[in-house]
Formats: sequence, C-alpha cells, structure tokens
Amino acid sequence: MCWVALAGVAVSAIGSMQAGADAKQTAAINAKLAGIQAEDSLSRGGVEEDRYRRQIAQIAGAQRSEIGRRNVQGGSGTALDLLSDTAQIGEEDALTIRNEAAREAWGYRWQADESKRYGKAASRNAHYQAGSTLLTGGAQAYGMWKAA
Repeated sequence: MCWVALAGVAVSAIGSMQAGADAKQTAAINAKLAGIQAEDSLSRGGVEEDRYRRQIAQIAGAQRSEIGRRNVQGGSGTALDLLSDTAQIGEEDALTIRNEAAREAWGYRWQADESKRYGKAASRNAHYQAGSTLLTGGAQAYGMWKAA
C-alpha cells in the first residue's frame, strides 16, 4: 500500500515539474513575440514618420509654388510665416508619430519582461510544489508503513 502511495506522490511531483516547465516555455515564447512586436512598432513608426515628412514636404512645395505663381515675395512676411508654420507643425507631428511608436514599443518590452518574470516564477513555484508533494507524500507513506 505504501508503494502505491509513493508512486502517486512521484507522479504528482513529476506533473508539477512538467506544468512549471510548460508555463516557463510558454512565457518565453510570449516574451519573444512581445519583443518582435516592439521592433515592429518602431519599424512601422519610422515608416509612418518618413511618409508624413514627405507629405509635409509636398504641402510646403505646393505652398512655395502658389506663392511663386502669385508673384509674392517668398523670403519675408506672411509667405515666410506660412512656410515656417507648415515646417514647424509638420515637425511636431512627425515627432509625435515617433514618440507614439516608442511608447508602443515600450509597452511591448514591458510585456516581454513580465512574461519572463512570470515564467521564472512558475518554474520556481513548480519546484516548491514538487518538493512539498514529495515531503508530504513521503511522510504519509512512512506513516502507512509504520502502521502496517
């Protein structure tokens, strides 16, 4: 009877260890995916920033063309203010795009770190669970053996 109890304890401890290993592996995969998402976020942000800068350059070009077409002096006054404002607003928006991509990437990196921490904790807890199972089950089996 005590051998059956010991076998059950061993199976339970092995199950705990396997569950911890599985959780750690899943967490590692999740961390890797979050890292990939962070890099993708930065890449997409860079592409969007470049696209927006080109769009602003086109707008400024159209403004310069219209200023020239109307035979307005573009180097001073309202025309210069218009071109300066377009450049300033465009730069602010481009930097906002960059910052939003960086914040999104930071969130994914934090998620990756949390996944790694979770995996380590799950593995550590599985070891504790297995050890506890072995100690408790071993003590119970010993009690059964002594009573027999």
